[in-house]
Amino acid sequence: MRDFVLFAHIILGLALIAFPIIILLYLKKQTNWIKPLSFATAAISWILLLPAGKLYITFYPATKTLIKAGSWSWAHSIIMETKEHWGLLLPIIATVAAGMVFTGKAEESKRWWILTIILSALLGIMGRIVKIGALQ
Repeated sequence: MRDFVLFAHIILGLALIAFPIIILLYLKKQTNWIKPLSFATAAISWILLLPAGKLYITFYPATKTLIKAGSWSWAHSIIMETKEHWGLLLPIIATVAAGMVFTGKAEESKRWWILTIILSALLGIMGRIVKIGALQ
């Protein structure tokens, strides 16, 4: 169960990097599938909260103990706390970007898609740092 939830979390997170990149590449071409892909990206950002919450509630307490006892105790205090709060902003940002595409403000949505990509990548990096902190 843990592996399934973890892989779902990782795959959905990678989709939140890849899909906005695809959207940005085709935004000016006004293709028919930009709106559905924008909607799917926003939906994935909300769905991602499910495996993230399951991992955090069920499996993270043991990892947190390891991190706090290790030499990288800051990995929880700084990185994980930041990751938790920024992760809650991600669905809002992706939804705003998708909403702009749907309302005909595709050009203005570029900054929001870029923010989605950057935040998704940073959250992935922070997750890796936290994981490394459990191994130190």
